[in-house]
Amino acid sequence: MKIKGITSGTYLLKRIKDKSTKLSSKEICSNCKYKDTCKYRNISKFENGKVFENNVECENFYFIVTPKAILTVGRDTTTGKVRTKTFVGKDESEAFNKALTEKLKMDQNGGIKIITKSNKTIVDLVESVLDEDYNLGKIKQATYKRKTDTLKKLQKEKFANMPIVKVKREDVIKYLEGLKMYSKSTIKQVYELICMGYGQATYENIITDNFMTGWKRVEKPKSEYKGHHRKALTIEEQKKLVDYLNSVSYEECPNKYLILLLLSTGMRIGEALVLDYGKDIDLENEKIYVRKTQTKNIKGKAIIGETAKTENGERTLSMTNISKQIIESALEHKIENKNHLLFCKEDRTMHIENSINSNLKRIALKLGIGIYEEINSKGKFVRKTDVHTHMLRGTFATRCAEAKIAPAVLKKILGHSDITITMQYYVDVDTEFESSENQNVEKYLMGKEIFGVDFSK
Repeated sequence: MKIKGITSGTYLLKRIKDKSTKLSSKEICSNCKYKDTCKYRNISKFENGKVFENNVECENFYFIVTPKAILTVGRDTTTGKVRTKTFVGKDESEAFNKALTEKLKMDQNGGIKIITKSNKTIVDLVESVLDEDYNLGKIKQATYKRKTDTLKKLQKEKFANMPIVKVKREDVIKYLEGLKMYSKSTIKQVYELICMGYGQATYENIITDNFMTGWKRVEKPKSEYKGHHRKALTIEEQKKLVDYLNSVSYEECPNKYLILLLLSTGMRIGEALVLDYGKDIDLENEKIYVRKTQTKNIKGKAIIGETAKTENGERTLSMTNISKQIIESALEHKIENKNHLLFCKEDRTMHIENSINSNLKRIALKLGIGIYEEINSKGKFVRKTDVHTHMLRGTFATRCAEAKIAPAVLKKILGHSDITITMQYYVDVDTEFESSENQNVEKYLMGKEIFGVDFSK
């Protein structure tokens, strides 16, 4: 079946086998010794008889046959670009029907969106910037997905869908004022997108007054969100958690060694989940090599990233006696899997960060750590915990600060790019430690007879 605005077919997708390569698909094929004889080099659309699913041998690529339909949803008269939306199905018919359903909805709302210079909205402008940044490799898939998800929330607001030339300063201020009950990070993400839209509108000469810049700019609102978020567990809470993990069996708590490793190394959860037991663990030299992290692709699916989270994130950690014992125990229980993951599920697939976080919260609730009550949507009090996986990293860092590790050394261990991020853990030390340190200062001052005076007189 053919319908104007919808293109469907079965396509051949190429996925690079070597994730560490810096070359593009075209560069790989151009340098291949079989480039003159390979019939798959330039093929994109699948044709029966030419390519067989899971039956193509190539040193450089995996080949995936995917039925999909592409729907035209808009056209930008300024750039000439046609905007499309892709739908994937188990067969061409399913993909086509998904696209058709979307087209019918679109037709009810006025059909294909014609975007001119004068009617561009904040959403249109931000979309164009994000697409360009992603296509040029300036932002990763996970960042693109996170920003587009935030844009979808912004898209629900009336002012974000008006031509930007008609949006008033008061419209933006009123919207931002309504965000004050959200967290700092949520406000920051939305505010950055609005600034991005106005910056692009200025660049394209659509507007002359950009009230998101300059001394009179619209400021980011201060969050009034009262969340239950601490950086670290107290010493007593940490003892309780470690005692539980040491006493419980692996069968009862398969994630025990993962949680203990996070507590003893300060690794990010995403870094620990993609540790390769063959390449990243060196028991002989007592080293852990942090090279990659778990991230998400453009569809929001968890994948193994090609690099660490940040430039400083790629690092080598020296094992302590504690972390070495934990890793040795984890290796005894490792499950063989295609990615050589030290920690994986029983079905040999990769753990997802959220599932580990949920597991940790169940343990914390059981142990009574970080408990608070909150009223749910049904008006009932529910028992919750503020413990989460990133708190394990904060706990390690805080204990290091209490042990008086030099900030520069801790910065390197944690893989921070900015020392100010590291220094927060030296402020957020345990109250028990703070009291003992105050006593040490008092003894020192009294010993030097600096305050050797009776102030009661």
